[in-house]
Amino acid sequence: MALFIKTFPFENSLPASWPVRILGATVSALALFSLFTPWIVTSATRTPQGRTLTYGPLYDAFAAYVLCCAGYSVLTLIRKTRSARGAERQHLKFLFVALLVPGTCAIVTNLIVPLITGSSALSQYGPLFSVVMIAMIAHAIIRHRLMDIRLVIRQGVVYVCAIGAAAALFFVLAEIFHRTISGENQNISLLEAFILAVVVAIIFQPLRTWMNASFNHYLYRNTYDYQNILREASRTLSTTLALKPLMEYLASVVDRTLQVEYIAVYLMDQSGRRLSCQFYRAAQGQAPMGIPLFLSRSSAILACLSEFRAPLVREDAGRHSMADMIVSAAGELTSLGGEVALPLMTDQAVEGIVILGPKRSGDPFFGQDLDLLSTLIAQAAVAMRNAQLYQQVVLANEYVENIIRTMDSGVITIDSTGTVALCNSTAEKLTGLSRGRLASLRVEALPPSLGSQLRATLGDGHPRLQVETSLPGENDRRTPLVCSTSALRDEQGTIIGALVVFSDLSKIKALENEKRRAERLASFGALVSGIAHEIKNPLVAIKTFAELLPERFSDSDFRDDFSKVVGSEIDRIDGLVGRLRSLGAPAPDVVAATDLREPISDTLSLLRAQFEHTHTAVERDLGSSPAFVAVDPAQAKQLFLNLFLNAVEAMDSGGQLSVNISRTYRQGAPWIQVAVTDTGPGIPESIRAQVFEPFFTTKARGSGLGLAICRSIADAHKGMLRVESPSSGVGTTIIVEFPEANAEARLKQQSAMLH
Repeated sequence: MALFIKTFPFENSLPASWPVRILGATVSALALFSLFTPWIVTSATRTPQGRTLTYGPLYDAFAAYVLCCAGYSVLTLIRKTRSARGAERQHLKFLFVALLVPGTCAIVTNLIVPLITGSSALSQYGPLFSVVMIAMIAHAIIRHRLMDIRLVIRQGVVYVCAIGAAAALFFVLAEIFHRTISGENQNISLLEAFILAVVVAIIFQPLRTWMNASFNHYLYRNTYDYQNILREASRTLSTTLALKPLMEYLASVVDRTLQVEYIAVYLMDQSGRRLSCQFYRAAQGQAPMGIPLFLSRSSAILACLSEFRAPLVREDAGRHSMADMIVSAAGELTSLGGEVALPLMTDQAVEGIVILGPKRSGDPFFGQDLDLLSTLIAQAAVAMRNAQLYQQVVLANEYVENIIRTMDSGVITIDSTGTVALCNSTAEKLTGLSRGRLASLRVEALPPSLGSQLRATLGDGHPRLQVETSLPGENDRRTPLVCSTSALRDEQGTIIGALVVFSDLSKIKALENEKRRAERLASFGALVSGIAHEIKNPLVAIKTFAELLPERFSDSDFRDDFSKVVGSEIDRIDGLVGRLRSLGAPAPDVVAATDLREPISDTLSLLRAQFEHTHTAVERDLGSSPAFVAVDPAQAKQLFLNLFLNAVEAMDSGGQLSVNISRTYRQGAPWIQVAVTDTGPGIPESIRAQVFEPFFTTKARGSGLGLAICRSIADAHKGMLRVESPSSGVGTTIIVEFPEANAEARLKQQSAMLH
């Protein structure tokens, strides 16, 4: 018995400790003495009171040995029970009770009483206590799966036993009824039999049902509806997107079904270096376990689950000789107070661990339990992954919302159907529409300056960058904007929407105006000096003639010269004033789209006679497609007139003038470029930065205002003007660039043509 207790419940090899060896050697010697010598029991005789034994000189040693074995067994059971957990502890408790009570009684009747009194009169009752021990062990096997023995009893046997027990009870009741009513020596009358039959008919069925239920409750464990639990859990887990409620529900299902001491859920953190405890709940009335908050990446449990991808059961690892990895994992699981560890698998990788404590009933985890847990955990893993992804999406949306909420630029996004999906407060302010109103609009209902660019980007996927436009404001005022669009694509590159970001340019435009004003003030001194110089020359000629007029008034030739000089010089002053007015003329507030080919062609036609006079060859390449820009047509003609005249004046007779229109891109936005090239001497690199300043000229009789006027017109229409050397190395190329007109400006131009 001591050897059985030492190896119970899960040790597979015989122990080799010195107490076991001493007890084994002693029992071998006593067995030999008992078989071959009269030193333990001398004789046995039968008497009317029973069998009487005569004990030998070694009986005291035999009694001491039995007491030592019993004491060693009790101490071993106590020590094992204190250190064991779960089903193992429950098994030891049942074994302790089943052996202690009948064993103590048997030792008293068969050993201690004969040792003290020398009489074996009570020894005949000793074997009866083994019946008590068998009954207690049978009860432990049936109710608590002692030694993992599963007793299979058919329902029909239970039904028959219940009927038999109910029939026996009614037989006793009938006998009591008969003796009470009729006396012992009389037979049952017909009336008594009828009354008894009615009572049996009324009470038998409920009594049989109750006894059948009692047998079932005693013989069978509490079962659960496997399919119904999975069905309800699948429905709930698939609709739960918050991580904490999901884990709480999983814990409640496991606890309600298997009644474990605790459940802990570890999930891999974002760094991937450790598992953190995201959920822990102990059963009601159970003290919280001191489980760690983190498990390292090198955890034996994680390594074992990653390798085998199956539940890890602590009892299985201790019961069987298995790989060192499983033994190490089982040791770590024991240190955590767990009984089962299950992997949370996502994409064929372990992303978490669910650890369950022992069942509160002390039962082990059977195959059906592990199947249920594996299915539940697999569904929970998918649900947790979805919950984590949903949480990441929520955080990303909140992050994006916070970003666009604090942006000074307006943001509007549309989906693939053209419906507004997202907007911010700045977009509300600039468009004058509330967020609720914007969110209900389609792209066609957005302001045309924004909607047209969004539609174009959604259609072709090309971005529109740094496009200047405007939005209608209060009192017929328009708010200048710069906007950029971009296509939104999925992982396959399919366009799923478009985004426009637009900013208010009112302050920038005001700063630009201030800058222009400051530049004009800075150049005012030079301008005044130039004007004074240019006006002073004709005034000197007029003054000279005026001073000589009194003396030579009678000279008709003098008077003719005077009238000619004065008229020409006054015309010269008037022309200068007119050109000065052109230099400072502002651009119109609203400009329709103009096809640059038209003002260029008109200007070339205007100068045809001069080209013929100077034998200048004109080469033009204006393209086949329209080149719409937001420029006033009259000012565009003046710009190109100045450029063409400068080119003709710079060339000798027989030169060549080339005009070319092309399309280029700046920061993703289309621009129209006009290149005017002559074959003159060219402009030195040292003075190229000064040629656009007022009154700067290299001509003998030039005013220095032609290129300055061109620069003023280009600036007023958001254009650019620069000097380059042609690729041939001969002459000069003046580059004029304007942003290509957007759809809104083209619409205005078409409307103007219709009217």
